[in-house]
Amino acid sequence: MLILATILPPSYFDGLSSLWGGCAYIGSAIVAVGLVFSTVRGRPDAGEFIWLLAKVFLIGISTLFIREWLMRLSDIIFAFAAMMGVDPTAVDERFVTFIAGTKATEPDTSMWDIIWGTKSIGTAICYALLWLFGWLSWGVQYVVKLVGGVLLTAGWALSPIFLSFFMLKPMAGVAQKYVVGLVALVCWPFGWVIAAVVTNAMLEAAATASLVPVFVVGAPIAAPALTVLLIGSWMLLSSALAPWISTKILLMGANPAVAFAQGVGGVAQAAFTGGVGAAVAAATGGAGAAGVVAAAAGGSAAAGTESTVRGGGSARVTGTAVGGLSGFYAGSFMRRHAAAAEETASAQRQHAQAAENFAEEFSAESKRRRTSRSGFGHQPHSEDPNQAAIDIDSHAKS
Repeated sequence: MLILATILPPSYFDGLSSLWGGCAYIGSAIVAVGLVFSTVRGRPDAGEFIWLLAKVFLIGISTLFIREWLMRLSDIIFAFAAMMGVDPTAVDERFVTFIAGTKATEPDTSMWDIIWGTKSIGTAICYALLWLFGWLSWGVQYVVKLVGGVLLTAGWALSPIFLSFFMLKPMAGVAQKYVVGLVALVCWPFGWVIAAVVTNAMLEAAATASLVPVFVVGAPIAAPALTVLLIGSWMLLSSALAPWISTKILLMGANPAVAFAQGVGGVAQAAFTGGVGAAVAAATGGAGAAGVVAAAAGGSAAAGTESTVRGGGSARVTGTAVGGLSGFYAGSFMRRHAAAAEETASAQRQHAQAAENFAEEFSAESKRRRTSRSGFGHQPHSEDPNQAAIDIDSHAKS
C-alpha cells in the first residue's frame, strides 16, 4: 500500500473508494435478497434464523473492516520477511558475513579487509556481481509489489459484492475463493522467504566451499561466472516466481518445493525452446554465425522472461512471434528457391533451343554435302515440277 501511495495519484484511491461504495450498495441488495429467499424458501426455525442473522452481521463487519485486516496482515508478513532477510540488496553483505565466519577476524575489520583477506580476486568479483544481481532482484520485487498492490486494492474495491455471495448457497464457493485470493495476494512475500532460505544456503556454500575461485599469480585462472550466474539467476527467478508459488500454495495446497521446481523447470524449458526457435529462424533467414547467436540469446531471454511472468508457464507470445518469423523466413527462402528453379528452367530451355538449332543446321549441312558429292546439283533440272514434266515429254517426242 505504501508503494502505491508514493506512485499512484490520489484520484486512483478516490476512484477505488467510489467503486467500493457502489459495490457496497449492490452487496447490500444481494444480502437482503439472499436473506428473504432463505427465509421464504427454507422456512428456518429459530436457530437457523439466528444463524442467518449472524451471517448477515459477519458479512457487514467483513465488508467494513476487510481492508484494515488485510493491511495488518500485510504488515505482519512484511515484518516476518524482514526478519528472515529477504532484502536482495543485502545479499552481498551476507556473502561477506559468511566469508568472515570461515576465518578469524578482528572486531574492527572492515568489509574490504575481509574480501582481500581471502587473497582472491574472484571473491571481489563475486561480491560486485552479487551486488548487481541483488539490486536487479530488488527491482523485480518492487515491480511485483506494485502489481500486487494494484490487484489488492482493486480486489478490496470489489469485495462487497463477493462477500455478499456468502448469503447465496450456490455462490458461497465463489466468495470463499475470492477471499482466499485476496489473502494470497497479501502473502506473496512468503515466497520470497522460502527463496531467501535457499539463497542464504547457496551463499554459504559459495563462501565456504570451493565454488568461489581464487586468482593467484602464476596459477590457472578460473572465472567466477558459474557461481555468480547460478546465485544471480536463482535470485531473479525466485523474485518473479515467488508470488505464483505463494498463490499455488494457498489456493491449491501445492508443495512449495515442487511448485518452485516446476516454475524453474518451466522457465528453463521456455528459454531453451525460445532460443532454439529464434536461432533456427535466424539461420533460415540467412543470418551469419553472430546473428544466429544473437537471435538465440534474444529468443531465450524473451521466452524466459515471459515464462517467468506467467509463473513458469508456456511462453506462447514469444513462441508465436518466433513461429511467425520462421514462417516469414521460410517463405522468403521458398521464394528464392522458386526463382532459382525458374532461372534454371529458363537456362535449360535456352540450351534445348540451341541444341535444336544446331541439329537443324547440322542436317542442312549434311544434305548439302550429300548433294554436292552426287553431282545432282549440276544436272539440268527445273525447280517447277510442271515445267520438268513438259521438258521430259518434249524430250521423249523428239
